[in-house]
Order: sequence, then structure tokens, then C-alpha cells
Amino acid sequence: MKNLFILFVIVLSVFSVKAQLFEISVDPIFRNSQGDVYTNALAGGLNQPQFSNLDFNGDGKLDLFVFDRTGNKVLVFISESTTTALGVTMKYVYDPSYEEFFPKASEFMQLKDYNGDNKPDLWMYDGDSVVLYQNNTLTTPKFDYLGGLSSLDRVQPVEHRPYKRISHVKGCLPAIVDIDNDDDIDYIANLNVIGSQMILFSNTSSENKVPLEEIGFEILDKCYGGVDENSEDMIINASCLFGEGYKKKKHTATKTLLFFDNDNDGDKDLFYGTSERETNPLYFFENGKTDLNFYKDTFIRMDTSYFPQGIESQIPTAPTMSYVDVNLDGEMDLILSTNEVDKSSFPIHEKNNVLLFLNDNTTSNPDFNFQYNDFLVGDMIDFGAHTAPVLADLDGDGDDDLFLATNGDHFHTGDTSDFLVYFENVGTRTNPDFKLVDEDYLGIKDLEYTGLVPAFADLDGDNDLDLFLGKSDGTIAQYENTGTSNIPVFSLKTENYATIDVQSAAAPYFYDLDENGTIDLLVGTYDGNIHFYENTGTASLPSFSLLTDSLGGIVINELIRTSEIGPEGTLIDVWVPNYYGYSAPAVVTWSDGSKCIAVGGDEGVIRIFDVADDFTAKFTEHESYMNKEFDRGSYTKDWGTRTYPAVSDLNGDGIEDILIGNSRGGLNYVEGQVARLIGSTSRVTRQPFTLAPNPSNGDFTIYANSAAALSYRVTDLTGKTVLEGNTLSGTAVHTLGQLSSGVYFVDVKDRNTTYATQKLIISN
Repeated sequence: MKNLFILFVIVLSVFSVKAQLFEISVDPIFRNSQGDVYTNALAGGLNQPQFSNLDFNGDGKLDLFVFDRTGNKVLVFISESTTTALGVTMKYVYDPSYEEFFPKASEFMQLKDYNGDNKPDLWMYDGDSVVLYQNNTLTTPKFDYLGGLSSLDRVQPVEHRPYKRISHVKGCLPAIVDIDNDDDIDYIANLNVIGSQMILFSNTSSENKVPLEEIGFEILDKCYGGVDENSEDMIINASCLFGEGYKKKKHTATKTLLFFDNDNDGDKDLFYGTSERETNPLYFFENGKTDLNFYKDTFIRMDTSYFPQGIESQIPTAPTMSYVDVNLDGEMDLILSTNEVDKSSFPIHEKNNVLLFLNDNTTSNPDFNFQYNDFLVGDMIDFGAHTAPVLADLDGDGDDDLFLATNGDHFHTGDTSDFLVYFENVGTRTNPDFKLVDEDYLGIKDLEYTGLVPAFADLDGDNDLDLFLGKSDGTIAQYENTGTSNIPVFSLKTENYATIDVQSAAAPYFYDLDENGTIDLLVGTYDGNIHFYENTGTASLPSFSLLTDSLGGIVINELIRTSEIGPEGTLIDVWVPNYYGYSAPAVVTWSDGSKCIAVGGDEGVIRIFDVADDFTAKFTEHESYMNKEFDRGSYTKDWGTRTYPAVSDLNGDGIEDILIGNSRGGLNYVEGQVARLIGSTSRVTRQPFTLAPNPSNGDFTIYANSAAALSYRVTDLTGKTVLEGNTLSGTAVHTLGQLSSGVYFVDVKDRNTTYATQKLIISN
């Protein structure tokens, strides 16, 4: 049975109102170069994951909730772990259907039970405040907003403003923990952006003998534990200076916190992560409160080599330290990832970046046993960060192969040498099975391209596909195929194809959009619009001229909040488009033959626009074109950030599907389903017809409910017209060898009727 998560897409065309069904799917098989299957291939990758536990499906097993800072993306992995006499076999399966129950956050999300009902509640930063959502789940997840958190300042009280919002330092990761063992949850964060001191927001519910739900905080310590930093080294027993009182650091840094009892003495010790140290960026501080009987916690020992040397070299910059039960033995295990996103200042691990340590002892006296550095991500398609996919049949076997452009792992590449990854489809046209063949196809990495977005097209009419690479400088490189449609041989022909330059972040896509038999060019841009270059040449000698730099008036820039002076002279919040969008277009042919443009971008969604006859007119966008799995509410799916769509019929059902690349280094997949008529405002009726034989070795016959003359047009996967003419129903069409092996689409109409598009497979 297919593992599908149903989402509906509502598409309004000029012909009718219909529901185009899509399903998030994990069906396509992906294998590594050894042939082993990626079990969570299409989960989308991980860059800066933060982990929490929650039983999502009510089966009594704790699952994994993940928040990734890249794109502020929520992911859910359901535990299908099993326990036998030989031990626990861990298995986590990606399930996106739960993701829509969570609000949009920034910086961090953690699940911690604040009110003692054994239901982990949601703590997060919303871009303005630290806020709390109460877990009121009965069957499906339900989190109700309680509000922003504030605290009474006992250390530096201000008479006219005794309460302050609980602070969050951008880039840092707070600790949400019962630090004083009084059964209520406290909050510890870094004091400011340049210092390394910590501030304690103590939960006073237990002290005030009120129900835990009546949560309240007081600031009791702004130099918590006596920890600070001198130059680039952490120190203990520091003076309380409420800022940076020691030798100034070179720059600000990301800091991360995890409190846990390391030695079973009843107090909380500390892992302190930082981006200041490129090697072993993790400090361990032993808490001496119980030992020394101090009123406030004081750390009495610092260890910069808590883990063995072989492990230290793998610990990522500014590590996120998640204390969760992974193997379901009731004891907390440790996951180290990175919380750093500043690539301009720090080398960041984006591959092999999730270190799993199973706890072989107890939660209060742990023994962390390192397992591997690719927990979950090793089961995904994840080559680093930026991922732009394209599908094309390069070996001429009738099914599409997959190519990914990626910038790889920033820790090693510095995002200065993008490359191509090649997966060959070793399956069939109805059951794709992608096997990793080459992790640096054509040796592109040595050329030091950046921002690569690949496309394939046959523009010289020689029946093979040439390769085009959009680049960050706004130009397009062309690699000509001097081989064949079965055995391609690519060589660089030009670094600036057709002298096209969109200034920045070129995302090319070739398609015969005006349906005149020649392939046109759509180019996404940094500015968020789409340049449309009309092919005014021929099918074998193209000539591109810019028709419009804003195709369909499409601009996909995300709305961001800013302030401006309102009519009464006060500052008000307003939403304005961001100045960049990174648009990436692809054409989708619906099952009725109508065309839409799917556009990815920096905001992390895929937007869909009808194609109008006038390319300079504003295209209609279909907002909220998906339905949620559980409550069927409409929405637009958030895939993270910087999305790139690749469109093709991957499963051979005649309906196009979409692979989606993102900036976490991974892929997601939505599978197209049959459109269902739910209403009509039609001026043209689209009727079915039959092609036989199909598959065909060349010739085929059209069977339609018509005695009139039929006109037909055959297009390839890029939208290029390869054959057209007139015939009658039941009369064979002789192709005279003009169609090579592959997949085509056939459009048919007579003077009164336009027929639904059918797929034709040629197998010579």
C-alpha cells in the first residue's frame, strides 16, 4: 500500500472549476551508490535540527519532533521501533501530516511540560517574544496559545517597569528546565549578544503555592553559575558585571545551553555550546551547588574535553544539545547538531551533522555512547544545503533520471563550489527507482560555480538533451551534448548562453509556452519575478528575445513585517514584500491539458499561477491550494526555504508530479492525481479519447467520439512540438520514425471539441 498523505489542490482554469488532487508521497525509491534504500529519502534534509519528544499517534511510543532553523521548519518522525530479545531496533518514519498543527516560529521550538499533565507544551520564539502554547491534545495534536512570557526583575528593578519580557538573544538556544528541582519549569538564557553570562528566569509557581498552570517568573540571577568569557575562553567564578567585563571578543557568537544531572548528585550540570571554538565547541561545567551548599548554583569545574578526541572533531559549531529518549528505554539520550546559521563567520556542518549518543546508564547519571554522526539524515537525500532538482531522460530508456544541483556541506565547500549529483532511474516509467551514480557529475565542482540551477532541453534539434546551468551571477552556462540521446557526452560551449543576464540567481526552465512549436525560456531571478524569453527562431536554431521581465506579473517575495509612521504620527506594523525572492519556475500540465506555472522561492512554498493567453497580463494565483490531512482546512504547504520545483510524470499515470528541492539539502515530493469535475463555467468541453497501441513502436491511432476531422499535436516532456497534423478517428497516424523512444503528450481537437491530453509512450 502506498504511504501517501493526502492533500487537495483546487485549480480554476478558463474552461472549468475542478479539483486537482495532489498527495504528499514517499513512494519513489532512492538508493545510495551501494544500492541500499534511503528509508526517509524524501523527508527534506536537516541543517540545524532541534529535537523534542512527543507521542503523536497515541501508540505509547515517544516520537521525535524536530524544529530546523533553516526555514524555521517543523518535521515529525514517528517511532516504529521494535524491541526483541536482542535489543531495540530503532526506526523512525517521516510523517508530514502532523506538521500543520504547529504555529510558525523563529529561532527555536521546544516541547516541555509546564503544568504537570504529562503533555509536553510548546515553548517558542515568534520573532518578537518568547511565547507558550498549552498542549490540549485529545486525539490529534492541539496547542492553544497562552501568550508571551514576562518576568519580575528582582536583580535590577525598574520602578515604572517592574516586569520585563523574557528575553531571547538571536541565534542562541535557551534552556527550559526545572533547574531547582521544585517541579516547575524555569527558563535560562544568555544575557546579551556579546557576553556569555546567563540570566535565570525562575518559575515561581511552586514557591507561591499556586497551580503550575498559573505560571510566573522572577529574574533572580543575571550571572547564573558564575560563567563568563575572557577573550575566546570560557571562565568560571566570574564577577557579575551584567555585560562583557573582560577582554573583548572578536565578534558576537552563538551560544547554546543544556542542563542535565551528570553525576547523580541532585543538581544540574551544564553543556555550553559556542561558535567561538571551531574544534570541540562544547564546554562541560560541573555544578557545585550540592557539593558546596551555595544558595545559588556555582560551577566549580570546567572541562573542554568531555568527549574523546575522535568525537570532539565531529562536534558541530555551536551545538544544539537535545536530551531526548531515542531508543525508548525510558532514559534520556543525547543528540548533538548545530544551531549556527551565520555562514559568513563560521564553517557550518550541513552533512553528517546529527550526532547520536545513546545513554547506556540513567538520565541522572548518563553514560553517553556515540553511535554515528548522521542520525536520520543518513536515511535522507541530503547533500548539504541548496538543492535544485531537474528530471530528464538522459539514457533514452523512457523514464526520467534525476539531477540535483547542490552547494554541498558548507564546512568543506564554503558554498564556493556547487556540483551536480546524478541519480539514474533503474526502475520503470511507472515505478521509479533512483540509484546514486555520481556525486560530482561532469566534474562541475572544480569550476567553482555557485547558485546552480540545472535545466535540460533539445534546442538544436538533434534529438538529444543539452544541459544548461543557471548561476548566481545571473547568467546561464550551456553544456552541449555531443553524444546521443542514449549515451550523452557533455562539453562546455559557453558560460553566457544567448547573452542572457538577469543580474543574479538565474533559474532557467525551457518550455514551449506559446505553443508555436519552438521552445521558449523562462528564467527565475533574485528579484522574485520571471523573465520570459520568446523563441523567435526555429526548432533547431533558436533565437531568444525578452518579451517581458515580469511574466504574468508574478512576484513571489515573502511579506515581512516592518514599521512606518501611521496617520496619527505613531509607529504601526505593516507587511511589505521582501526585496528578494529567488523565483524558480516550472510548467505544470494538468490532466485536462491546461497549463499552470509552479514557482518556488525563498519563502519556502510552491506558488501556482494559471497561464493566460497574454503573457504580460497578471496571472491568477491559486492560494491555499492544499487541504490538511486531518481537518481538511486549506493552506499552502511550507517546505522550509528556497524551494525549487522539478515537474514530470514520474509514475507513468499521465498526470504530472513535482519534486521539490530546498535549502536544507533535501527533497520532498507531491504526486499528481486525477482531476475531478466539481462545477463548470466552461466555454469549451474537454472529452476523453483513446490512443492505441500505447505503448507504441511508432505509429498510433486516435479513437475519439467524433466524425469530424481531428487535429493533433504531439509534444515532448519539455513542451516542444515534435509532430502535428490532421486525421480521423480510427485512422492510423504514421510517424515515419520522427518519434524516438520516450514519453510524449498528445493534444487533440476538432472544430467543436477540445479533448483531454493523453500520454503516449514510444518504445522503438
